Amino acid sequence: MSALFRAAGHPINPEEWAILLVLWKQSPQTPGALADVTIKDRTTVTRLIDAMVRKGLVIRTEDPDDRRRSIVAVSVHGHAVKSELIGIAQGLIDRTLGGIPREDIDTTTRTLQAMTQNLLTSSDSKKNTRE
Repeated sequence: MSALFRAAGHPINPEEWAILLVLWKQSPQTPGALADVTIKDRTTVTRLIDAMVRKGLVIRTEDPDDRRRSIVAVSVHGHAVKSELIGIAQGLIDRTLGGIPREDIDTTTRTLQAMTQNLLTSSDSKKNTRE
């Protein structure tokens, strides 16, 4: 996917893509919330956000309710490239799934969703143990 994005003039890696998908769905978010939903550690998410700010994809502002926290939102540029990036990703997905029966795709999707939920549940229980 990175190569396809780069060929289209968008130096976006898969980790940044995952953050954009979350923010396009619901923006703004805190870096901590982005870390939780993307199942990445906060240091990694902070590094990714720094790069995405430099690329003009997102903006970071101070949380008006808690100045110690920041809020990340999609920038005007990030919104402007959305349809092109989704088209590129959808083309790759279509090519990847070509010739695979729908039932197999559905089974794989359900299995991956269950695995993700297991990771999220495991992550939540570790947080509760630390608190």
